[in-house]
Amino acid sequence: MISIDQITYNRKGFSLTIPTMQLNAGITILVGKNGAGKSTFLQLLATALKPHRGSITYGRKTVGEALPFIRKQIGFLPTGVELYEEMKTRQFLTYMSELKGISTDKAVETSIQAMKLEDVKKTKIKSLSQGMKQRVGIAQALLDTPSFLLLDEPLNYLDSQERKNVVSLLSRYGKSKLVLVATHDLNEWEEIADHIIWLSDGQVLFDGPLTLWKNNSGRVWEGRVKQHEISSLDFNRITYMKRSKDDVIVKYISESKPFETFTLTTTTIEDAYFIRKYSS
Repeated sequence: MISIDQITYNRKGFSLTIPTMQLNAGITILVGKNGAGKSTFLQLLATALKPHRGSITYGRKTVGEALPFIRKQIGFLPTGVELYEEMKTRQFLTYMSELKGISTDKAVETSIQAMKLEDVKKTKIKSLSQGMKQRVGIAQALLDTPSFLLLDEPLNYLDSQERKNVVSLLSRYGKSKLVLVATHDLNEWEEIADHIIWLSDGQVLFDGPLTLWKNNSGRVWEGRVKQHEISSLDFNRITYMKRSKDDVIVKYISESKPFETFTLTTTTIEDAYFIRKYSS
């Protein structure tokens, strides 16, 4: 559990304010547009930044009294993580484990297996594809199964199968650990997310369970319309659109049915985000 008590972080032209908040075991998705404060929030939780006001408690310990212990419990993947490219994959993970004070090789091997890096563990990182480098970055965050796993856009650069593997891995991991993921790929987390935090311009607009995020958002309709009928719809209310030869499949936010042929559909995480952005 991570407990937050009225933290504020300021930099030129931007202020992030998080009121009282508690993060628990499970998968929490952190959403918001670019510049909303998601990466800053993760860096604060990872102890890479220090809040100007307020406090963060990890279990029952604070950074002031137990920083080395807390950092050992944190796995962090920043966006655009920088790797030591001259190192080989296993060498890099061994080095990162030493920095965290991990004394056995088992943690390194476990992370390599979890991210399916066996074939490249003796390969220099600079020779790896961008997707493979991302998997190395996730592997270093997973070292020694940390209690608090903080991931900034972990699915970047991964192909569809790799994304499924990572989401499946984190689904299992989140059954007993705290996992916080900042992402724009909301539909990838549809089946496993437990909790949503929505940031906008440094402020928390939503903090609650997935069921509340969806149920209190609005109505979404789905159906087919002719090409010439699209112009009659408000494009700000369209959450999905796929054109075919003769018509267009549309998902549309509206309290009432937009066309007689449309049917009410299940609201997804991404639909709810569109609805809340539209109404805010």
